[in-house]
Amino acid sequence: MIELLNVPSLLTVQDSGRPGYRKLGVPVSGYMDDYSVRIANYLVGNPGNAPLLEFLLSGPAMRFNASAVFAVAGDVDVKLNGVLIEPWTSHWAKRGDILEVGTLRSGLYGYIAFAGGVRCEPLLGSCSAYPKANLGRPLNAGDVLNLGYAILTGKEGRYLPPELRPDYSAKEKTVRVVLGPNLDHFTEEGIETFLSEAYTVTPESDRMGYRLDGPAIEHSPKGADIVTEPLVPGTVQVPANGKPIVMMRDAQTTGGYAKIATVVSEDLSILAQSRPGTKVRFRAVGVEEAQEILRRREKTLKAIEEFLAGKMRAYRIRTFGEERTAFTKVEKGD
Repeated sequence: MIELLNVPSLLTVQDSGRPGYRKLGVPVSGYMDDYSVRIANYLVGNPGNAPLLEFLLSGPAMRFNASAVFAVAGDVDVKLNGVLIEPWTSHWAKRGDILEVGTLRSGLYGYIAFAGGVRCEPLLGSCSAYPKANLGRPLNAGDVLNLGYAILTGKEGRYLPPELRPDYSAKEKTVRVVLGPNLDHFTEEGIETFLSEAYTVTPESDRMGYRLDGPAIEHSPKGADIVTEPLVPGTVQVPANGKPIVMMRDAQTTGGYAKIATVVSEDLSILAQSRPGTKVRFRAVGVEEAQEILRRREKTLKAIEEFLAGKMRAYRIRTFGEERTAFTKVEKGD
Protein backbone atom coordinates (compact mmCIF):
# COMPACT_ATOMS: atom_id res chain seq x y z
CA MET A 1 0.00 0.00 0.00
CA ILE A 2 3.01 2.33 0.49
CA GLU A 3 6.06 2.59 -1.76
CA LEU A 4 9.20 4.22 -0.38
CA LEU A 5 10.62 6.70 -2.91
CA ASN A 6 13.53 8.22 -0.97
CA VAL A 7 15.18 7.06 2.26
CA PRO A 8 17.93 9.53 3.22
CA SER A 9 18.76 8.07 6.64
CA LEU A 10 18.15 5.05 8.85
CA LEU A 11 14.49 4.01 8.55
CA THR A 12 13.10 0.96 10.34
CA VAL A 13 9.84 -0.61 11.45
CA GLN A 14 9.59 -0.53 15.26
CA ASP A 15 7.09 -1.50 17.92
CA SER A 16 7.48 -2.02 21.68
CA GLY A 17 10.13 -4.70 21.13
CA ARG A 18 10.50 -8.32 22.14
CA PRO A 19 10.53 -8.67 25.94
CA GLY A 20 10.93 -12.16 27.35
CA TYR A 21 13.92 -13.20 25.24
CA ARG A 22 16.75 -11.53 27.14
CA LYS A 23 17.56 -14.82 28.87
CA LEU A 24 18.37 -16.12 25.38
CA GLY A 25 20.62 -13.15 24.64
CA VAL A 26 18.12 -11.26 22.47
CA PRO A 27 17.87 -7.49 23.18
CA VAL A 28 14.46 -5.91 23.71
CA SER A 29 14.93 -3.38 20.86
CA GLY A 30 11.86 -1.37 19.85
CA TYR A 31 11.32 2.36 19.41
CA MET A 32 13.78 4.80 20.98
CA ASP A 33 11.23 7.41 22.10
CA ASP A 34 8.30 5.65 23.73
CA TYR A 35 6.48 8.92 24.48
CA SER A 36 6.39 10.24 20.90
CA VAL A 37 5.52 6.82 19.49
CA ARG A 38 2.50 6.34 21.68
CA ILE A 39 1.13 9.77 20.81
CA ALA A 40 1.74 9.16 17.09
CA ASN A 41 -0.24 5.92 17.31
CA TYR A 42 -3.03 7.54 19.34
CA LEU A 43 -3.34 10.23 16.64
CA VAL A 44 -4.36 7.58 14.09
CA GLY A 45 -6.47 5.52 16.49
CA ASN A 46 -3.98 2.70 17.08
CA PRO A 47 -2.91 1.04 20.32
CA GLY A 48 0.23 2.75 21.60
CA ASN A 49 2.50 -0.18 20.66
CA ALA A 50 1.38 -0.62 17.03
CA PRO A 51 4.23 -1.03 14.51
CA LEU A 52 5.25 2.23 12.80
CA LEU A 53 8.21 3.82 11.02
CA GLU A 54 11.11 5.31 12.95
CA PHE A 55 13.53 7.60 11.09
CA LEU A 56 16.85 9.03 12.20
CA LEU A 57 17.06 12.82 11.71
CA SER A 58 15.74 12.96 8.10
CA GLY A 59 12.43 11.47 7.04
CA PRO A 60 11.51 9.51 3.91
CA ALA A 61 9.36 10.25 0.87
CA MET A 62 6.64 7.74 -0.04
CA ARG A 63 3.72 7.16 -2.38
CA PHE A 64 0.36 5.89 -1.15
CA ASN A 65 -1.11 3.17 -3.37
CA ALA A 66 -4.38 3.14 -1.43
CA SER A 67 -6.21 5.43 0.99
CA ALA A 68 -4.70 5.69 4.45
CA VAL A 69 -4.68 7.86 7.56
CA PHE A 70 -1.25 8.83 8.89
CA ALA A 71 0.47 11.12 11.40
CA VAL A 72 4.05 12.34 11.73
CA ALA A 73 5.53 12.93 15.19
CA GLY A 74 8.50 15.28 15.37
CA ASP A 75 9.64 18.90 15.02
CA VAL A 76 9.74 18.67 11.25
CA ASP A 77 8.27 20.01 8.01
CA VAL A 78 5.79 17.63 6.37
CA LYS A 79 4.43 17.92 2.84
CA LEU A 80 1.57 16.08 1.17
CA ASN A 81 1.65 16.54 -2.62
CA GLY A 82 4.05 19.45 -2.13
CA VAL A 83 1.79 21.32 0.33
CA LEU A 84 2.93 21.87 3.92
CA ILE A 85 0.76 20.10 6.48
CA GLU A 86 0.88 19.94 10.27
CA PRO A 87 2.90 17.33 12.15
CA TRP A 88 1.30 15.89 15.30
CA THR A 89 -1.96 15.74 13.32
CA SER A 90 -3.71 12.86 11.56
CA HIS A 91 -4.23 13.32 7.80
CA TRP A 92 -6.04 11.44 5.05
CA ALA A 93 -4.01 10.31 2.05
CA LYS A 94 -5.58 8.91 -1.11
CA ARG A 95 -4.18 6.69 -3.82
CA GLY A 96 -1.29 8.37 -5.64
CA ASP A 97 -0.56 10.97 -2.94
CA ILE A 98 3.10 11.70 -2.15
CA LEU A 99 4.24 12.26 1.44
CA GLU A 100 7.58 13.98 2.09
CA VAL A 101 9.04 14.28 5.59
CA GLY A 102 11.91 16.72 6.07
CA THR A 103 14.79 16.97 8.54
CA LEU A 104 14.09 17.32 12.26
CA ARG A 105 14.79 20.78 13.65
CA SER A 106 15.24 19.32 17.13
CA GLY A 107 15.47 15.83 18.51
CA LEU A 108 17.06 12.85 16.80
CA TYR A 109 14.24 10.40 16.02
CA GLY A 110 10.91 10.99 14.27
CA TYR A 111 7.94 8.70 13.69
CA ILE A 112 5.30 8.04 11.05
CA ALA A 113 2.21 6.13 12.21
CA PHE A 114 -0.55 4.70 10.02
CA ALA A 115 -4.08 3.67 11.00
CA GLY A 116 -3.93 -0.11 11.31
CA GLY A 117 -0.16 -0.09 11.81
CA VAL A 118 2.56 -1.40 9.50
CA ARG A 119 1.84 -5.03 8.65
CA CYS A 120 4.72 -7.47 9.00
CA GLU A 121 5.62 -11.00 10.01
CA PRO A 122 6.63 -10.86 13.71
CA LEU A 123 10.02 -12.32 14.61
CA LEU A 124 10.08 -13.58 18.21
CA GLY A 125 6.80 -11.76 18.78
CA SER A 126 7.85 -8.36 17.45
CA CYS A 127 8.12 -6.39 14.20
CA SER A 128 11.03 -4.33 15.55
CA ALA A 129 14.09 -4.32 13.33
CA TYR A 130 17.36 -5.37 15.00
CA PRO A 131 19.66 -5.70 11.98
CA LYS A 132 22.72 -6.83 13.99
CA ALA A 133 20.97 -10.16 14.59
CA ASN A 134 19.14 -10.29 11.23
CA LEU A 135 15.84 -9.59 12.98
CA GLY A 136 14.44 -7.31 10.31
CA ARG A 137 16.48 -4.80 8.31
CA PRO A 138 16.69 -1.09 7.52
CA LEU A 139 14.25 0.01 4.83
CA ASN A 140 15.39 1.27 1.42
CA ALA A 141 13.95 3.20 -1.52
CA GLY A 142 11.80 0.84 -3.58
CA ASP A 143 10.53 -1.14 -0.60
CA VAL A 144 6.76 -1.60 -0.45
CA LEU A 145 4.96 -1.72 2.91
CA ASN A 146 1.49 -3.03 3.64
CA LEU A 147 -0.75 -1.61 6.34
CA GLY A 148 -3.04 -3.44 8.73
CA TYR A 149 -6.81 -3.24 8.41
CA ALA A 150 -8.40 -0.17 9.97
CA ILE A 151 -11.67 1.72 9.74
CA LEU A 152 -10.45 5.12 8.58
CA THR A 153 -13.62 7.11 9.28
CA GLY A 154 -13.16 9.39 12.29
CA LYS A 155 -9.39 8.96 12.41
CA GLU A 156 -8.56 12.03 10.29
CA GLY A 157 -8.09 15.49 11.80
CA ARG A 158 -6.93 14.53 15.28
CA TYR A 159 -4.64 17.32 16.47
CA LEU A 160 -2.18 17.54 19.36
CA PRO A 161 -1.83 21.15 20.59
CA PRO A 162 1.75 22.50 20.81
CA GLU A 163 1.67 22.63 24.62
CA LEU A 164 1.17 18.84 24.74
CA ARG A 165 4.00 18.01 22.32
CA PRO A 166 7.34 16.88 23.73
CA ASP A 167 10.07 19.52 23.42
CA TYR A 168 13.55 18.12 22.78
CA SER A 169 15.23 21.39 21.75
CA ALA A 170 17.17 22.04 24.99
CA LYS A 171 20.96 21.99 24.62
CA GLU A 172 21.35 20.77 28.20
CA LYS A 173 19.07 18.16 29.72
CA THR A 174 18.61 16.74 33.20
CA VAL A 175 18.12 12.99 33.35
CA ARG A 176 16.87 11.32 36.53
CA VAL A 177 18.50 8.09 37.67
CA VAL A 178 18.25 5.49 40.42
CA LEU A 179 21.75 4.87 41.77
CA GLY A 180 23.31 1.40 41.88
CA PRO A 181 23.66 -1.51 41.93
CA ASN A 182 27.51 -1.53 41.85
CA LEU A 183 28.18 1.59 43.94
CA ASP A 184 30.96 -0.17 45.85
CA HIS A 185 33.00 0.02 42.63
CA PHE A 186 33.04 3.84 42.85
CA THR A 187 34.50 6.29 45.33
CA GLU A 188 32.31 8.89 47.01
CA GLU A 189 34.10 11.48 44.88
CA GLY A 190 33.30 9.46 41.75
CA ILE A 191 29.60 9.33 42.58
CA GLU A 192 29.64 13.07 43.33
CA THR A 193 31.29 13.74 39.96
CA PHE A 194 28.59 11.70 38.19
CA LEU A 195 25.82 13.70 39.87
CA SER A 196 27.36 17.18 39.67
CA GLU A 197 29.14 17.43 36.32
CA ALA A 198 27.76 17.84 32.79
CA TYR A 199 28.46 15.14 30.20
CA THR A 200 28.30 15.47 26.43
CA VAL A 201 26.63 13.01 24.04
CA THR A 202 29.30 11.88 21.58
CA PRO A 203 29.00 10.94 17.89
CA GLU A 204 29.90 7.36 18.90
CA SER A 205 26.32 6.90 20.12
CA ASP A 206 23.68 4.69 18.52
CA ARG A 207 20.61 2.60 19.27
CA MET A 208 22.80 0.23 21.32
CA GLY A 209 24.27 2.81 23.69
CA TYR A 210 25.04 6.51 24.16
CA ARG A 211 28.68 7.20 24.96
CA LEU A 212 29.18 10.35 27.03
CA ASP A 213 32.26 12.49 27.42
CA GLY A 214 33.17 14.55 30.46
CA PRO A 215 35.01 14.38 33.78
CA ALA A 216 36.18 10.85 34.60
CA ILE A 217 34.18 9.04 37.28
CA GLU A 218 36.60 7.61 39.82
CA HIS A 219 36.43 3.90 40.58
CA SER A 220 37.15 2.43 43.98
CA PRO A 221 39.96 -0.11 44.45
CA LYS A 222 37.50 -2.74 43.19
CA GLY A 223 37.94 -1.25 39.72
CA ALA A 224 35.73 -1.02 36.65
CA ASP A 225 35.32 -4.73 35.94
CA ILE A 226 32.65 -6.96 37.47
CA VAL A 227 31.48 -10.51 36.92
CA THR A 228 29.17 -10.26 33.91
CA GLU A 229 25.65 -9.24 34.99
CA PRO A 230 22.35 -8.48 33.24
CA LEU A 231 21.80 -5.08 31.60
CA VAL A 232 18.57 -3.26 30.76
CA PRO A 233 17.89 -0.18 28.62
CA GLY A 234 18.81 2.76 30.83
CA THR A 235 21.70 1.05 32.64
CA VAL A 236 24.68 3.40 33.06
CA GLN A 237 27.98 1.53 32.81
CA VAL A 238 31.33 3.11 33.60
CA PRO A 239 34.37 1.41 31.99
CA ALA A 240 37.98 1.92 33.06
CA ASN A 241 38.27 5.33 31.35
CA GLY A 242 35.62 6.71 33.73
CA LYS A 243 33.31 7.92 30.94
CA PRO A 244 29.68 6.74 31.30
CA ILE A 245 27.82 4.71 28.67
CA VAL A 246 24.01 4.64 28.82
CA MET A 247 22.47 1.46 27.42
CA MET A 248 19.67 2.10 24.91
CA ARG A 249 16.98 -0.03 23.26
CA ASP A 250 19.33 -2.30 21.27
CA ALA A 251 21.67 -2.83 24.23
CA GLN A 252 23.25 -6.22 24.77
CA THR A 253 21.71 -8.33 27.54
CA THR A 254 24.78 -8.58 29.82
CA GLY A 255 27.90 -6.57 30.56
CA GLY A 256 31.09 -6.65 32.60
CA TYR A 257 31.52 -2.97 33.54
CA ALA A 258 30.40 -1.58 36.89
CA LYS A 259 26.94 -0.02 36.83
CA ILE A 260 26.57 3.29 38.64
CA ALA A 261 22.86 3.95 37.95
CA THR A 262 19.78 3.29 35.81
CA VAL A 263 17.89 6.04 33.95
CA VAL A 264 14.19 6.24 34.84
CA SER A 265 11.85 5.15 32.05
CA GLU A 266 10.43 8.60 31.24
CA ASP A 267 13.83 10.22 30.88
CA LEU A 268 15.21 7.50 28.61
CA SER A 269 13.06 9.00 25.82
CA ILE A 270 14.53 12.44 26.59
CA LEU A 271 18.05 11.05 26.39
CA ALA A 272 17.25 9.14 23.19
CA GLN A 273 16.30 12.42 21.51
CA SER A 274 19.62 14.08 22.43
CA ARG A 275 21.91 14.78 19.49
CA PRO A 276 25.70 14.58 19.71
CA GLY A 277 26.91 17.70 21.51
CA THR A 278 23.95 17.83 23.88
CA LYS A 279 24.90 18.32 27.54
CA VAL A 280 23.44 15.84 30.03
CA ARG A 281 23.28 16.13 33.81
CA PHE A 282 22.20 13.31 36.11
CA ARG A 283 19.97 13.70 39.18
CA ALA A 284 19.44 10.89 41.67
CA VAL A 285 15.93 9.85 42.75
CA GLY A 286 14.74 7.01 44.93
CA VAL A 287 12.92 3.92 43.70
CA GLU A 288 9.57 5.14 45.04
CA GLU A 289 9.96 8.50 43.29
CA ALA A 290 10.91 6.74 40.04
CA GLN A 291 7.76 4.64 40.32
CA GLU A 292 5.66 7.75 40.94
CA ILE A 293 7.22 9.43 37.89
CA LEU A 294 6.16 6.42 35.80
CA ARG A 295 2.61 6.49 37.22
CA ARG A 296 2.23 10.20 36.41
CA ARG A 297 3.57 9.63 32.91
CA GLU A 298 1.13 6.79 32.25
CA LYS A 299 -1.75 8.90 33.58
CA THR A 300 -0.78 11.76 31.25
CA LEU A 301 -0.50 9.49 28.20
CA LYS A 302 -3.86 7.90 28.98
CA ALA A 303 -5.42 11.39 29.20
CA ILE A 304 -3.82 12.36 25.86
CA GLU A 305 -5.17 9.18 24.26
CA GLU A 306 -8.69 9.97 25.45
CA PHE A 307 -8.32 13.63 24.47
CA LEU A 308 -7.37 12.66 20.90
CA ALA A 309 -10.31 10.24 20.78
CA GLY A 310 -12.68 13.04 21.83
CA LYS A 311 -13.34 11.59 25.29
CA MET A 312 -11.46 14.28 27.22
CA ARG A 313 -11.19 18.06 26.97
CA ALA A 314 -7.84 19.79 27.55
CA TYR A 315 -7.54 23.22 29.16
CA ARG A 316 -4.78 25.40 30.60
CA ILE A 317 -4.61 26.21 34.32
CA ARG A 318 -2.17 28.22 36.44
CA THR A 319 -1.11 26.96 39.88
CA PHE A 320 1.60 28.53 42.04
CA GLY A 321 2.54 30.76 39.10
CA GLU A 322 3.12 27.80 36.75
CA GLU A 323 0.88 27.12 33.75
CA ARG A 324 0.07 23.53 32.83
CA THR A 325 -2.45 21.45 30.91
CA ALA A 326 -5.28 19.65 32.67
CA PHE A 327 -8.01 17.34 31.35
CA THR A 328 -11.68 16.80 32.08
CA LYS A 329 -14.06 14.18 30.73
CA VAL A 330 -16.47 15.14 27.97
CA GLU A 331 -20.02 14.57 29.19
CA LYS A 332 -23.00 13.74 27.00
CA GLY A 333 -24.45 16.88 25.50
CA ASP A 334 -21.17 18.83 25.67
